[in-house]
Amino acid sequence: MSREAKTKRIHLLGASGSGTTTLGRALVERLNCPHFDTDDYFWLPTDPPFTHKRDTPWRQQRLMDDLTTHDAWVLSGSLCGWGDVAIPLFELQQ
Repeated sequence: MSREAKTKRIHLLGASGSGTTTLGRALVERLNCPHFDTDDYFWLPTDPPFTHKRDTPWRQQRLMDDLTTHDAWVLSGSLCGWGDVAIPLFELQQ
């Protein structure tokens, strides 16, 4: 991990389809750190996608497990209504 990314914990928030996932993927290439997306925690994998929500405690636990395992990361997507538990970890929220 690059020195620049060692203390970066960034949350990119925006509405569905606003480009936060795309921006997050591009940013982690420059920062050399993991990218997490809130859709992966919020939605069960279904066909068609985005039709069944995961239970809130499951989402919160998995998100916190992933974020606290790494010193630096970029998280993209909305946490509205379920993700306040992660807010104290953010160093930058855009």
